[in-house]
Amino acid sequence: MRRQADGTYRYVLILGAKVNGIKPSKALRNRIDMAAAYAKRHPHVELIATGGQGPDEGMAEARVIARELIALGIERARIHVEAASTSTYENFYFSRAIWDGEPGITVVTNDFHVRRARLVGRLYFGLKTDALYALTPASVKPKYIIREQLAYIKLFLNYLRWKWRP
Repeated sequence: MRRQADGTYRYVLILGAKVNGIKPSKALRNRIDMAAAYAKRHPHVELIATGGQGPDEGMAEARVIARELIALGIERARIHVEAASTSTYENFYFSRAIWDGEPGITVVTNDFHVRRARLVGRLYFGLKTDALYALTPASVKPKYIIREQLAYIKLFLNYLRWKWRP
């Protein structure tokens, strides 16, 4: 179900993506730009920048997101940073203290990833979600689509294990 964000939810969860040195990849740039435009249209929302620092990255993804949002005119006070996560599940889990108690959140990620990200929010955290669908650069889309299919298998196996744990 494709539910485009409309300002309903207070928090916007911007999922991390590859950082080249200390600069956002094209995929992450699209997420940042979409989140900034949305935040300008909806001044009541707060943004949660997520993503840790990979071994080949010069800065945590969340810190790059926050820096770029500020450069685009978003007030620092509206931005929360979660810089420990390494997966979609952890993006939600480590951000939970910020949005906890809310009935839902807006998720910002690339179009190929929205469905699974929303599923993580619903299955593991009981959240309602809407989304901002950032474009995926054509040069990397085939790779991400294949990777996403494998990630679905992992998601459901982990969910079954989580749900039926003793």
